[in-house]
Amino acid sequence: MENPQTKPVIGFFLLFLNKPCVLKKLPIIVIVLFCNQLSSVYGQADYWQQQVDVKIDVTLNDKEHALDGFIRMDYHNNSPDTLYYLWFHLWPNAYKHDRTAFSDQLLENGRTEFYFSNNDKRGYINRLDFKVGGVVAMTEDHPQHQDITRLILPQPLPPKSTTSIQTPFHVQLPFNFSRGGHIGQSYQVTQWFPKPAVYDRKGWHPMPYLHQGEFYGEFGNYEVQITLPENYVVAATGDLQDQEEQVWLKKKIRKPADCYDCRGKKKQRIAGSETVSSGKTKTIHFKQEDIHDFAWFADKDFIIYYDSLQLPGGKKINLYSYHLPKTTNEDYWARSTQFIKNTILTRSNWLGSYPYNTVSVVEAVMGLPGGMEYPTITSIYPVDSESSLERVIGHEVGHNWNYGILGSNEREHPWMDEGIDTYYDNRYRKSENFTPTENPHGPAFFAKRIPQDLSPLGFNIMASNKRDQPAETASENFSEINYGLSAYYKTGEWVKLIENKLGTALFDSCMHAYYRRWKFKHPYPEDFIKVLQDVSGENMDEIACFLKGAPASCPRKKRF
Repeated sequence: MENPQTKPVIGFFLLFLNKPCVLKKLPIIVIVLFCNQLSSVYGQADYWQQQVDVKIDVTLNDKEHALDGFIRMDYHNNSPDTLYYLWFHLWPNAYKHDRTAFSDQLLENGRTEFYFSNNDKRGYINRLDFKVGGVVAMTEDHPQHQDITRLILPQPLPPKSTTSIQTPFHVQLPFNFSRGGHIGQSYQVTQWFPKPAVYDRKGWHPMPYLHQGEFYGEFGNYEVQITLPENYVVAATGDLQDQEEQVWLKKKIRKPADCYDCRGKKKQRIAGSETVSSGKTKTIHFKQEDIHDFAWFADKDFIIYYDSLQLPGGKKINLYSYHLPKTTNEDYWARSTQFIKNTILTRSNWLGSYPYNTVSVVEAVMGLPGGMEYPTITSIYPVDSESSLERVIGHEVGHNWNYGILGSNEREHPWMDEGIDTYYDNRYRKSENFTPTENPHGPAFFAKRIPQDLSPLGFNIMASNKRDQPAETASENFSEINYGLSAYYKTGEWVKLIENKLGTALFDSCMHAYYRRWKFKHPYPEDFIKVLQDVSGENMDEIACFLKGAPASCPRKKRF
């Protein structure tokens, strides 16, 4: 298809090509400028990505800790290739037995709880019966991984065409060893449905579920209906569509002042026993456009906080936080919506305006500390201080940009989400929005001598012993310690060096351009570097070399 953006550029340039005498007088920098712009326009015109629009109906059985669902999707083949099959992720099968990539990685990192777990704590997905365009379709097992399958298309799918895919599915939710599952009747439903792998300009990207290593998904529009006992509170990706459920939730919202008396002291609170599930059910409905995943969380005793926020452009968004009553941190969860607000405002200013209507944060007991991000919603492991809550909310809500909107391949290039997000964490902590806190290492002598953030010390030890790894390392190829020190800390410091090189104003212009050019798309490292170079006009060879560990070919041969 012709790109209308090329017309003024081509027309202007051809005008001079037809007049050689004028061309000779044209400053060379102007010619270069137009050549670069022309190349950039054509580069964008060549870009394509698939789209998968998804509708799911799912029912929670909280006695069996199981889901029964039906998924319908429209798969839009926007590629220039005819497709004969699609790779699908069946990630609940990562918990099926102790011979999966997930189980092997946990053992390699010294964790044995899943390997020695009983069958009643494991999980799987089954009862799949795919139809494509109404025709029964066969599947082929992946030769190595039980949580990946190949769907053979009954008819080839030509370029620029769409097909419908549907299947029932049943999920046995595992005990939450990693990011999703259940703890009793508290549910963290993540990576839970049959999901097509990404097909992009570099080919197919089927990948097994891993604990260390995140995800990559196709953008699309989601519509999900959830049926469960009516006294469950559900937090989910996207916008709740049901007026009756909104009214019910509104009655449960707590004000921050409810946690304090008039002198600011925390009130005594008695933790209640687990609420019995209602015998009646309800069906609630969520929608969201331009996302690449969907997660939901359900608990009968969630305590809810709510606030709204008007962005500088005038858009009003809703902020929710949900926390568990059996934890002892309600006093600082009362400030959770303020932490969300601070993150949304700063990231919107530094990168680009938040495009969705809702932001949610959910406290969840998971098999990892910190938190885990999903589009419009994030889960937060119970933390032990207000400052920790603010830091984790800032990082995880910040992932709505670097992972959610800028949908890079987190498995292959974790620095593109974790490292860039860490840079913005560090910038936020130096801003006036951040709440100053005491050193977490205790009072007096030790607190004055131990830094709050031990990452610089850890990284310097690893680097001085030449045991650090390049930032441009796939998630599963990092050692456990280097995953945090290189993908997060090291890259965050690298991005700060770019800011210092360009100056804050020019750096921010680069990041605004990166957001505009690549939002709701799949940028690669070279795309990020190209935006920096296009906008700044600076040579980024030295900067790009850092990602690969600064090999001998780099201009200045720097390790960091």
